[in-house]
Amino acid sequence: MESLINHQFFGPDRSTRYKVAGLSSEEAYRLIGANTMAGFEPVVHTRNAKGDQLRTRDGNLLTVVALHGTGVMSTIEFEQV
Repeated sequence: MESLINHQFFGPDRSTRYKVAGLSSEEAYRLIGANTMAGFEPVVHTRNAKGDQLRTRDGNLLTVVALHGTGVMSTIEFEQV
């Protein structure tokens, strides 16, 4: 199954926030690895607070990797298409 991968960074103010669409798997895993080495903790989310599988508005399965530092600094979304 193919994935659409997007990365969103939540900087300290609006000028440092950005979103990158269409990452390759290699780019996404490299980004997760580099942030882990820098001290961020990756947390994988596949279910919502009710325990239901995460899905996009279109109904596609979704996995979110949140990179936590002093707060959530960025997310990487893996959408199964």
